[in-house]
Amino acid sequence: MPIHSEETRSMIETHKSFCRFCHVFCGIQVDVDKAANRVVAVRPDRDNLVSQGYTCPKGRAEMERLYHPNRLLSSRKRVGDEFVDIGKRQALDEVGAKLREIIDQHGPESVAVYIGDAGHRMSASGPWFVRKWLDAIGSRGFYTSYTVDSPSLVVAMQRLWGSLMPFSLFDIDHADVCMFIATNPVVSHMLTMPQSNPSKRLRDARKRGMKLIVIDPRRCEVAKVADIHLQVKPGEDATLLAALIKVILDRRLYAQDYVAQFGSGLAELHDAVGSFDLDYASRRTGVPAQLIEDAAVAFATAGSGAATSGTGLHMARHQNLTTQLVMTLNALCGRYDRRGGMLAMPGTLAPEMPEGSGPIPLPLHPGPVSRVRGIRALTNWLGVEEMPSNTLTDEILTPGKGQIRALIVHGGNPALVFPDEAGTVKALKSLDLLVVNELFMSATAKYADYVLACRHPYERADVPRLMDAFFPFPYSQYTPPLVQAPDSVFQEFEVFWDLARQLGVKLDIPGISMEHQPTADEMLDGLNAGSRIPMAKIREHAEGHIWGDTVSRAGHILPGMIGNANKRFDLAHPEVVAELREVQTEYWAEGGGYAPSDEHAFRMITYREDDVYCTQGQNLPDLRRRIPYNPVMMNPDDMQALGLADGDAVKVSSSYGSVEGLVAGGVEFPRGVIGIAHGWGDPAEPGGPREKGINVQRLIPDDQDFDPITGLAQMSAIAVSVVPLAQGH
Repeated sequence: MPIHSEETRSMIETHKSFCRFCHVFCGIQVDVDKAANRVVAVRPDRDNLVSQGYTCPKGRAEMERLYHPNRLLSSRKRVGDEFVDIGKRQALDEVGAKLREIIDQHGPESVAVYIGDAGHRMSASGPWFVRKWLDAIGSRGFYTSYTVDSPSLVVAMQRLWGSLMPFSLFDIDHADVCMFIATNPVVSHMLTMPQSNPSKRLRDARKRGMKLIVIDPRRCEVAKVADIHLQVKPGEDATLLAALIKVILDRRLYAQDYVAQFGSGLAELHDAVGSFDLDYASRRTGVPAQLIEDAAVAFATAGSGAATSGTGLHMARHQNLTTQLVMTLNALCGRYDRRGGMLAMPGTLAPEMPEGSGPIPLPLHPGPVSRVRGIRALTNWLGVEEMPSNTLTDEILTPGKGQIRALIVHGGNPALVFPDEAGTVKALKSLDLLVVNELFMSATAKYADYVLACRHPYERADVPRLMDAFFPFPYSQYTPPLVQAPDSVFQEFEVFWDLARQLGVKLDIPGISMEHQPTADEMLDGLNAGSRIPMAKIREHAEGHIWGDTVSRAGHILPGMIGNANKRFDLAHPEVVAELREVQTEYWAEGGGYAPSDEHAFRMITYREDDVYCTQGQNLPDLRRRIPYNPVMMNPDDMQALGLADGDAVKVSSSYGSVEGLVAGGVEFPRGVIGIAHGWGDPAEPGGPREKGINVQRLIPDDQDFDPITGLAQMSAIAVSVVPLAQGH
């Protein structure tokens, strides 16, 4: 914290708030020089009931984002190949006129919105708000980052339970065993474990005696402290999970009374995993048979616990099946609606859930079908209908009725996160109208017609709505703006409200009039009008507050909320059984390829670095000093075999594309596996891999190896070759 003179200190006010760099919303204390309207220091709030003094490097660098010299303090309009500043009113009027012209000529279905991770953290402007804006204009074109990385979660949930279920919290404080599959909560801050202060929560649980099992190709941070680490070959998670289930069923280690009471399909599941014996699974996955057996026994015989998965699993091969098998492990071992397992968190901003509630009446597929590849819309984990994001670029490029011609990008960066970088850039350039709401000229903003300068999180009122069901207890916190925003920047909902007014439509939000522009607090009140705890009460506790017991309730969800007609979870859904048979019969070999003709020697995984969050943070000096670019990570023995040293240039090629990067040795990677962090390599920026990093999406197509249910491309466990490049290439 900076040192202030006594005179300066008298003008400093300290505010309790929460960080919004990522979805964890850790408690912070912010010192503000009120006379200068300037944040002067940010530090952890050690009194915060959830995060308990924890912050990460990204949150501690937030002042750099607020006062970055390249931050947009004026909106910009494309004029030819250049951008010029444009006033707020003129920008909205011009965007509104163009939208009206496009809708009149092509219909409202020609307008779409993509919401990225940052958009989900805007409580007054997030997906729950934007969905209402699209409904008002009559468009189904709602796309989010959820279908970029994790749609398998709702597919698996609906297959197992027949409905969405409110099991959002892993009760790690009472667990005897924990299994993390392709997730690294110490870095990624996964949703289902109380991720605030994750390292301390894990340390405390392990001191209490909890056993930790990790399934991950990489010896990541959490794998290094695991009791059992199953270092699986990328892409072979389905084989490993099926083998674990087979051991549990063969030895009758499952929760027999629990399954008899709530389950169905046990015999069919046992038959489906029958060919996944330990010897076969070990040869195929690279994991010693004894470790597989030990992990299965440790998980099943523990008195309580749960298995949870992350995007490393949800973006790889057989993503729906593998996500399903993780949930199946929990169901088999009696880990839902039980102390120490997966529980329902009532939250504060969700409506009250009456005692004896029945199934949540939301179908997996609400109706619309993409024109591209026939992928259906799905109901996401927020209960909101969305179209598959992996079809968006082709929906823009494919002529005909329903072609998307106008796109608003809201807190996202498709140019860096969508598969097929070249196709994505082509689509962005071809739009009749591209509007990007941003803090900076992001990779996507550089292709926009209008870039609307928006508020930094410290300049807006917020509640942690995205985390509402994932806190360890019913908790919330309200923060007002900590500093006044420049008059020249927008709060994002203002953009959509004004455009709705210009288009002559009404937003269906309680208390929101189209006659006068609402304040952020009015919008928060309207969006949360049915919340269990009224917004007025939440505002009374600037330091945050717990509304309910600190120990979550167990034993009140099953069987009432199960959607299957027989009121039982389905261990052997026909699509699960069919895909298990497909896995058993598919080609596999020791190399990286997935077919006999595929000679790729490596498999590539994508992952997240601790010092950046997806595509955010790469431009901040403090973080950039720690990670200047994303290298091609490789086992040192593989490097030696290729005659490589740290910093040497390599070409990484898949069957679709290639990138040139700089290699770095990492003992956490096994032989035959490389890793490239995603979110780097702005295609519009000059420079090479040392200056801007590399975009892994160049290696990934959107129309090959995609999931037929969600449309999601296979974005990890990619078969690749690595070739040294001559110096000076």
